[in-house]
Amino acid sequence: MSRRRLTLVTVVLVVAGLGVVARAAQVMIVEHGRYERLARKQQRRTITVPSLRGEIRTADGYLLATSASRVAVQVDTHALQYPKLFAVAAAPILGQPASRIAKRLENGPRALWLAQRVERKVGEALRQLAPGAVVLVPDSERLYPLHRLAAAVVGFTGREELRTVGRFGLEQSYETLLAGEPERYLAVRDAEQRQVRLRRLQRGRPGFDLQLTLNARLQAACEAALNDTVASSAARGAAAVVLDPATGDILALASVPSFDPQDPAGSPSRDWRLRAVQDAYEPGSTVKPFVAAAALADGAVRWGERFDCTRRGISVAGHWIHDHADPGRYTLDGIITHSSNAGIVMIAERLNPRQLWQTFDAFGFGRSPRVGLAGEASGLLPPPSRWSRLSPAGISLGQELTVSPLQLAVAYAAIANGGWLLQPRLVQRATGGLDVSNGEPGRRARVLDGALAERLRKMLEHVVEDGTGAEAAVAGYRVAGKTGTAQRATDGHFDDEHHVAWFAGFVPAPHPRAVIVVAVDEPSHDYWAASVAAPCFHNIAEEVVRLLAIPPAAPRLRLAGGGRRGPEAAL
Repeated sequence: MSRRRLTLVTVVLVVAGLGVVARAAQVMIVEHGRYERLARKQQRRTITVPSLRGEIRTADGYLLATSASRVAVQVDTHALQYPKLFAVAAAPILGQPASRIAKRLENGPRALWLAQRVERKVGEALRQLAPGAVVLVPDSERLYPLHRLAAAVVGFTGREELRTVGRFGLEQSYETLLAGEPERYLAVRDAEQRQVRLRRLQRGRPGFDLQLTLNARLQAACEAALNDTVASSAARGAAAVVLDPATGDILALASVPSFDPQDPAGSPSRDWRLRAVQDAYEPGSTVKPFVAAAALADGAVRWGERFDCTRRGISVAGHWIHDHADPGRYTLDGIITHSSNAGIVMIAERLNPRQLWQTFDAFGFGRSPRVGLAGEASGLLPPPSRWSRLSPAGISLGQELTVSPLQLAVAYAAIANGGWLLQPRLVQRATGGLDVSNGEPGRRARVLDGALAERLRKMLEHVVEDGTGAEAAVAGYRVAGKTGTAQRATDGHFDDEHHVAWFAGFVPAPHPRAVIVVAVDEPSHDYWAASVAAPCFHNIAEEVVRLLAIPPAAPRLRLAGGGRRGPEAAL
């Protein structure tokens, strides 16, 4: 080799060596922090894990919703050396085809959630297959031990990665309380990239438990009675409310058909609705007692005054309104007892429209009951400025307005308890006595004079004793209530094919312990409330007096000579 070539090679080697030294110095000194961060990032990552979701219990201690500890399995697909072999080995553990697992490993993100909500022994078996690529993260599964019971009240949950999120019912409305606060973990891989361990960075807090006002056994009895009624009448659905008229506590809130919250997709989405709260219907003749209340408060009806209801109807603003009550001359009490359309329209026409509207407004019509559920129906109560000449008659018959079963139960509770409009309550408390009420439970406002409330209670007793509510009677108890058969508006008009059968009342008189409202939506075989809703009320009322251990009341004194009262009786 010539001296010149040797010198050239030496110079190249020296320059290359200086370059390596310079680059090494740059990496170790100048860029040391950057590469240290990259190495740490390779070996560490932060995982946020939700805490256990709070439980939901009934007032009598039955568990409606709870959470069980599980694990989620995350795979680092870049650290997995033999993905196809791993898929074959994991397939029998997960009960999935190996091809499906392999495809997910190939096409998924680097941090792939291979399985969620699995038992720890399943997760441990998967981790043993690839300790350097698999990490087990705390997870939970939402469970509904009583399945369909109160499903529309409780609702159900969905998943957003590891997070369980309320999608319907109380699960959605009380998401913030039930979810708690998440934990944060640091997933660290050892220096040889063989094993992953978790280190807790931030401790979370489990969700608050909710205790409801519902009585589980009474809820079950209501749902059974509604299911029987829907089956026998071929109805579209039905709802029921049982309310304590002294406190406003909701003892039962039933809606059928129902669904299994463990598998909500297995039922039509229309069955997820809580009909007793989220749906509003024309209330029919159940509103006649409120028209009577307005007339008595205004002095529009004289004591013992009779109304001529012999023509089987009445003409209002060029429209003929049919009357299904037996022809007769009725007092106000008789009009309510026999549900005379002509009679109640005559009374409504004596009232100022504003005054009639104010009465319904005072009883809570047109306003959400505010029990803390999403989608609560406010119902419809149009202001008098939007009324037509026919509207006072329509309103008095329970048309041109709508109401939810819960709203109607609150209104009837004001008659039952002596005149107090209540704030209904569904959730008693959260863990630790946390106040979760939507406003003050109990009394909100006085809407009836005590004597007037007593007069209305007696009218409603007559409905069951001698009128349209005979099928609602419970042996040994004094029952008060009112039937309502409402035409349901379809495509903007009423027809003779779509109806809602109602019964609203309370038991026992004269000191009611429970207000019960039943609404049967579109019964097919027989749509009259007297033969559809009243028997359902009877079945629920029998369970109410049994489960609440209500003693029989002394019978009310009858008129001399006994027997049923006819239309001429001065009630």
